[in-house]
Amino acid sequence: MSLEPSRTADAVVPLPLSAARPLHRYFLDRCFGGGEVRALPYPRWDRNLPAELRYPYDVLELALPQVRAERLHFYFTKNAYALPEYGPHVVAVLLQEERCKVPVYGRHVRATLRNLESRPSLTCRAHRRLGRLEAVLMFEYARDWHTHLKSTRAARRRARTDPPLRAEAAVLSLPLGYHSQEPVPQVPMIERSLDLFFAGEIRHALPRFDYRRLTSTSKFVARAQLWRELERLERSGRWRMELGKIGSRQSSTAAFASYSEKMMHTRICVAPRGSVAETYRAYEGLRAGCLVVTNRLPAHSLLASSPALQVDHWRELEGILEHYAQRLERLEAARAAGIAWWDGHGAVAVQAAQVAVALNRAGATLSA
Repeated sequence: MSLEPSRTADAVVPLPLSAARPLHRYFLDRCFGGGEVRALPYPRWDRNLPAELRYPYDVLELALPQVRAERLHFYFTKNAYALPEYGPHVVAVLLQEERCKVPVYGRHVRATLRNLESRPSLTCRAHRRLGRLEAVLMFEYARDWHTHLKSTRAARRRARTDPPLRAEAAVLSLPLGYHSQEPVPQVPMIERSLDLFFAGEIRHALPRFDYRRLTSTSKFVARAQLWRELERLERSGRWRMELGKIGSRQSSTAAFASYSEKMMHTRICVAPRGSVAETYRAYEGLRAGCLVVTNRLPAHSLLASSPALQVDHWRELEGILEHYAQRLERLEAARAAGIAWWDGHGAVAVQAAQVAVALNRAGATLSA
């Protein structure tokens, strides 16, 4: 089978040691598990580290040689309220903060990089029929505004009690990017063997007294809705489909390679929402040149500018398959659009340039 040449926009090129500045340091905050702050290897991600760090590691590896500051401390954290230390040398990398909290310490560190938005969005359309998913989304929207405002008040209180480093927090949004995906050669749509591929969890265990046992979650409802449609479509026998799972913390070479190859040999990638509207799978699908289908996205989301198709209900999936799955010219147009969007927005080199500019600007603000 002939494969198109690999694209290199995401390639991380090792720097010669002579070009390297004095080493920065990376730390994993205690909220990632283990109960203690851990020093991390710098500058490259390896498979002993959480997969959530993979994309930000790749971005920082290209960004930091362009940053004028030296000996910065980067804290990978999920905690929006506190860090192990503060100061002009500290950069918070706030990952997977799903409740729309503002970083309370934002004015007390050099900068904060975050991969989810801090402003809540209602990702359902008001004129649509009110179903279970819409009801859960409206509940979560109100809940997230509560936590957003609570963290905003906490940030103001902290700024009054501790001398801040800056008048306004320096916050830069970083895409979720990729997680379980290896770079593999591009495959044209005519050579892709699957009309549709889905791998992911439908639900996970909740603590015994968690309120979400009563209310459910948007992730559980949206993915159960999708799974019913996928099972029905699979029974019809009309489509080449593969349904499976890849664990959220699975990071073996075999697991990544298998997932990546299947994604690259898929024409349509379904990317249902999780606890938030954006998912790694949507970014990974665009990177692989798939036609991505996802739940409604926030208007301010980076993904909202992508060619991904947004659905209100997963019953729309059958019509999308009818329209696209065997229409090679439409699929090739979708592949070209997805790759072009990734290369212009999500590629490591693109984000690294933006991060470098933001960190340099943050440093200039501190020294002013």
